[in-house]
Amino acid sequence: MSFSDAPGPATLARQVVAEGETVLWAAHGSRFVYDVARLDEKGQPRAGAVSRGLGALGRGAANVAVGLVAGIEDDPGGADLPPDVVVFGDGPDCLAHTALRDVPLAARSNWRTWALTSARLLVLDVVREPSPPRQGSLLRKTIGWGMDIVNIVTDRTKKYGENVADVPVTCPPMAVSASVDRDRISGLAVSRRRLRMRTKPCLRMSFVDGSGIDLLLGVEDESVFEWMLTLSRGDR
Repeated sequence: MSFSDAPGPATLARQVVAEGETVLWAAHGSRFVYDVARLDEKGQPRAGAVSRGLGALGRGAANVAVGLVAGIEDDPGGADLPPDVVVFGDGPDCLAHTALRDVPLAARSNWRTWALTSARLLVLDVVREPSPPRQGSLLRKTIGWGMDIVNIVTDRTKKYGENVADVPVTCPPMAVSASVDRDRISGLAVSRRRLRMRTKPCLRMSFVDGSGIDLLLGVEDESVFEWMLTLSRGDR
């Protein structure tokens, strides 16, 4: 960790937890897609859908189209990246789809956070701030630019990336986009999912109806998910 680091996902998640609620783990994951019977990867009804067999690798037999979740504002190369999370289930009324169907597939920034607490699973997104008012005349803009140049030349403030010396690091305000109570989570396990014609490790979170989510998070090291599984039990 260095002075230039941004606030971590656990720090962001602590903004929304209730008193007595503990964040067990948190991770960033900006994109997700669906692997739900009778739905396409965007979670929309599939025309002439026939239930798919999802048994080849547990719930991870589908190959996910990665170009469906492009559009992250501060990540123009996002269209070439695989999803961070895959939502699976046996049909459109499953708990996983119901919990996440109102959440955009692609977040507006890379701050989206998936967190497990002692009470629930949380999906958090940055609170959208209102657009700044339009600036005035060209003369006023020109004066403003001139002042900015002077400030840049004379500024001796130490900066570390986006962080400034002697100024508290601010966290973007987060809001809960979706949540699932712990009593509706039936289990967690380190598993594998087939993606882009290869299998990748994931942390599989299963819900009481058999649906769930596979958290891939761009991680190739299976030991990371084993560590998350340990944290999920409250062991530290």
